[in-house]
Amino acid sequence: MAKEAVGPLLTAFAGSADGRQDVLYPFWALQRNKLWEVADSADLPLTSRGRRPKLSALDEANPLAGLPKQDYDRLTEDLELAAWAVGSLLVRFFTPPPAQLLEALGLEELMAGQISTYLRPLPGEPYQHRNAIAEVYGGNRVLGITPLSDGLLTVYSDDKGPYADQRIPEMDWIAYTGDGLSGDQTLSAGNRSMAEAQERQKALRYWHKPHRGHWTFETWAVIVQRRRRWGRGQDGQQRREFVWILAPVPSPMQETWPAEVIEALEQDDGQLHDDSLDVVPLEVDSTPESKRTSAREKYKRLAAASRRTAAGRARSSKLTKMERYLRSPAAREAVILRSDGRCENPSCMGHPLERTDADAPLLEVDHVNGLARTGQDVPEVMVALCPNCHALKTRGRERRKLQKDLLVVARSRHRAFMEGQ
Repeated sequence: MAKEAVGPLLTAFAGSADGRQDVLYPFWALQRNKLWEVADSADLPLTSRGRRPKLSALDEANPLAGLPKQDYDRLTEDLELAAWAVGSLLVRFFTPPPAQLLEALGLEELMAGQISTYLRPLPGEPYQHRNAIAEVYGGNRVLGITPLSDGLLTVYSDDKGPYADQRIPEMDWIAYTGDGLSGDQTLSAGNRSMAEAQERQKALRYWHKPHRGHWTFETWAVIVQRRRRWGRGQDGQQRREFVWILAPVPSPMQETWPAEVIEALEQDDGQLHDDSLDVVPLEVDSTPESKRTSAREKYKRLAAASRRTAAGRARSSKLTKMERYLRSPAAREAVILRSDGRCENPSCMGHPLERTDADAPLLEVDHVNGLARTGQDVPEVMVALCPNCHALKTRGRERRKLQKDLLVVARSRHRAFMEGQ
């Protein structure tokens, strides 16, 4: 009976060349996973590798099979539970569900066209800790990128955690740091799952825990881009890390996604956008291997990267705003390089050569006339200042004159690096 009932479904909706023959795999796999019972299964002769019974033996025995009685009773008595199970399976394996699938399964009335309505957890559900989430919905209790027991990918972001996850300013998209605490991140484990979700344009669940707050399932989200940037691992060392750009969506059903998200997905080529090539932190770029590249050559490369970023300011799409934000470190790194670790205010009377505990320059990079006023995020209008000079430039009585002087300095030093003077 399974061959007659399931075989045509496999042909119509799963691309099976011979659905009646291919019924054997799900028929037996469900039994092996204890989701399905097959009468007298222990007596069936198996194939040479012992993975499943011979088709001929199943045809001859034609055993009774089906859900365990307690599961069948629960699903038939609790239609909301049944809708939850059906919705989870559809979202996990069919995105979007093929037309006529629910009708062919006889589930149109049960789902009433509202697949995402029955999914659990609901956005906004709070839990005190990860163990509490796992007790209700299953899944791993520690990993940051992992599915719940329904198999749908879930990511967790803790404000006190080791990763630099953040909402991108002026927009609700999320820059989510990839999997791997120390050392360069690789496309494995959780990052591999994220890449697969990006390729299939499948939504995932985003959970967030603010400082001293509870875990909350904030939103469904879809990956619109994968980038690589420099970050600091748990060991305190600079490393290359993935950043997955998550765009919040109302549900995992694509017909509910905003036009700006659809536009971003259409523009996404699925490739890695590597921001770590142009913007290399000075503590990394000062290794013996990089000595062959002069400071002036590095500066020119960073300045070019900052100009590419600035050129996108005239465009207002969300994808452009996101890229501009993530690429902005190029200008800052260029100014720090140009400063040679010294405050660029010629009249500095503070501590122009002070260093941090990590032996980095104690400098603050600032736009001389403010980014909001100029709209330029390029090194020729930016300076590296010690905290004292930064305060004088921002709040000092003579700040207007100092700003004019610093703009001359910034442009002069920039020209010297670009022209080789």
